[in-house]
Amino acid sequence: MIVREPFEIAYLRNQAQRESAEDAQAEAWGFDRLALEEMVKSWGIKTILHEIADIHERISKDGSKVQWAIPSRAYLSGHYDNPNPCDCEF
Repeated sequence: MIVREPFEIAYLRNQAQRESAEDAQAEAWGFDRLALEEMVKSWGIKTILHEIADIHERISKDGSKVQWAIPSRAYLSGHYDNPNPCDCEF
């Protein structure tokens, strides 16, 4: 029979609670990720990225902004210097 000290039992209980909370958070993220994927399929990545940038600008306290670009296939293949397909506003 192994006798454990109270601090060891408390540590093990705390560790089990942390693992349970991490599992719940991972499961919630999985559901949110699926929802995000459905939104991207429905609305397109550019619309979602614009909305994320707007939300970040609205809720961020430090005044930071999200900057993003979707490199063109020509840029990714090394045949074009500009990562943006055009200078158009989307």
